[in-house]
Amino acid sequence: MHRPFEDGLEDHLSGRAASENLKQFEQHLAGCAECRAQAEAMRAHQQLLNELRSPEMVDPAPGFYARVMERIETQKTGSFWSIFLESAFGMRLMYASLALFFVLGSAVWQMGGSPAIDEANPVSIMAGSDLPAATGDDPGRDRTVVLTNLVSLSSGRPLDSLPVSSD
Repeated sequence: MHRPFEDGLEDHLSGRAASENLKQFEQHLAGCAECRAQAEAMRAHQQLLNELRSPEMVDPAPGFYARVMERIETQKTGSFWSIFLESAFGMRLMYASLALFFVLGSAVWQMGGSPAIDEANPVSIMAGSDLPAATGDDPGRDRTVVLTNLVSLSSGRPLDSLPVSSD
């Protein structure tokens, strides 16, 4: 582009060029075919852009902002539990919990019915016998009662009396 064409193009297309600038611009266009072709192409572009322009400013319909605010207020944030109930994370957590439940349940089932306290355990021996009890008044007597009860139960025959201790 030539310098006079660059300087006066915007004013010429808008129609507000000063008289001396307009004369220089038109003289240049009359003598330069390249600038004249560019000016015609830009005039066509300007007309197309003017057709796309809206005739007036478009405002939203009455009540638009009120409806937007109402919609925003009605959309509540989900609770903490919605993370577990509505998401893929919640589904994965549920399946992992079920798998853990089945693994632990089968482990308990496989352990069988062997009780933790069997008949050879001194606690079960002392609980199921009609032998004299240790009262807790005299520690020496209590020790003797417990030992006597254990001996009598292990030998299979009850002792009639307590042995005399040398304490």
